[in-house]
Amino acid sequence: MKQLLLAVLALSLLVPAVPMAHPGHDHKVMGTISSIDKNKLVVKTTEGKDATVEILPTTTFKTGNKKGLQADLKVGMRIVASGPEGEPLKAKEIQYSNPTTTAKQ
Repeated sequence: MKQLLLAVLALSLLVPAVPMAHPGHDHKVMGTISSIDKNKLVVKTTEGKDATVEILPTTTFKTGNKKGLQADLKVGMRIVASGPEGEPLKAKEIQYSNPTTTAKQ
């Protein structure tokens, strides 16, 4: 009986550590910018949901293999924002490309 009690106690101490199994793991938001308000972007994700991305003073920008600028961001651009899990996502890095153009038929 004592061993069972000790096993349950040990397990209960380990359970709170499970959500922290991936510290430092960045999450990504991929999609198209639908609105820009100062340092916040609303992105229509590839799943069709709206996600908010917060731009911090430490956020870096990248377009292709080149350094980018926050001023380059425009509605309609496709982006991938990465940062720690949370709502809004506090972006460490934003990679972007220009809006795709469709050929006229």
